[in-house]
Amino acid sequence: MTKELGQTYRLCESSGKVRERWVDVERIRSMRNVAESCLRFIVSKSKDIPKESPDWTFVFRDHYESLRGLIEAFLLFDGLEADNHQCKNACVCFRHPELGLEWDFLEEVRLKRNAINYRGQFLGYGEWIRFRKGFISHVMILREEINRKLKESKYR
Repeated sequence: MTKELGQTYRLCESSGKVRERWVDVERIRSMRNVAESCLRFIVSKSKDIPKESPDWTFVFRDHYESLRGLIEAFLLFDGLEADNHQCKNACVCFRHPELGLEWDFLEEVRLKRNAINYRGQFLGYGEWIRFRKGFISHVMILREEINRKLKESKYR
């Protein structure tokens, strides 16, 4: 899907869905804090969810929203914002291959989130477990990079 990444990024950019924006450090901090609070909350609440419950859908969705918020916050360091989740994902993967974020994973969870939100699909525990490690690794990468950048003198 790497070829698709380049095509998607160029389409997002050429259609004006990726725009320049000033670097708003307070917004970056706030978005990071909201994402991390959401993750702490859902991790603590998910300990009590039975494996057969459809509530794993909401554990997935909250992890997705936290990841999306971190991607959006990270893109603000580049002075960029995008109109939709796919363009945000394409932008961060295409412009920052050094991060090692996986385009295929981001596309799969984006499409799964859309199925939940727009087609009323539920997600079971087994499916959640399949996505869990990817969420953890992507969140950790973005969290570390955002925190590292915030410590740089130009963002203090």
